[in-house]
Amino acid sequence: MSLRTETDVAVIPTEATPERLDFHQTIRRSTRPCHDEVDALFGQFDLADRSAYADFLSAHAAALIPVEEWLQLASLGLPASPRSNALRVDLLALGRPQPAFNPLTWPNREADRWGAAYVIEGSRLGGAMLLRNVPQDYPRAYLGSVHPSGNWRAVLAALQTRANEGGSSWQEDALVAAQRTFTLYRDSAIAMGATLG
Repeated sequence: MSLRTETDVAVIPTEATPERLDFHQTIRRSTRPCHDEVDALFGQFDLADRSAYADFLSAHAAALIPVEEWLQLASLGLPASPRSNALRVDLLALGRPQPAFNPLTWPNREADRWGAAYVIEGSRLGGAMLLRNVPQDYPRAYLGSVHPSGNWRAVLAALQTRANEGGSSWQEDALVAAQRTFTLYRDSAIAMGATLG
């Protein structure tokens, strides 16, 4: 092994350190099992069947509406608008009432709000893909509420900034909140008839 010296200081080659993940990559990996479970449950609803589609939207409403009421997206300064009204419009068009829910009593720390926001804003991406399976004559306001160009990248950049500023404790709180949000979606899907495993 050769040593390189710079101003009489030996520089010894070392093994490369692993590349550090951005926080949005960490939260994505950490919540992958929860995300996959929720996708599998909601994938059981036939979006081409009007009644099953209404069940699908009801399950989303039972999760999204209370999260948005608790979260108040504007408080995070995100370039996103709530989708609760779009869900209500679609359910009304399908003759379904908004599902009943209790207000959330989750911790109201900023990190918790960011963790939940990561989940609900990320779900817009999946919604755009699911929209392809919904007949054109069905109400489609909710799944059609996609991110304008660049908005999702802006959400991830803002999340990264806050995670860097908040440190490891902040990041752990955000991860727990994201998992809690996925669990709410999972439970809502099951309540509307989806089955585990």
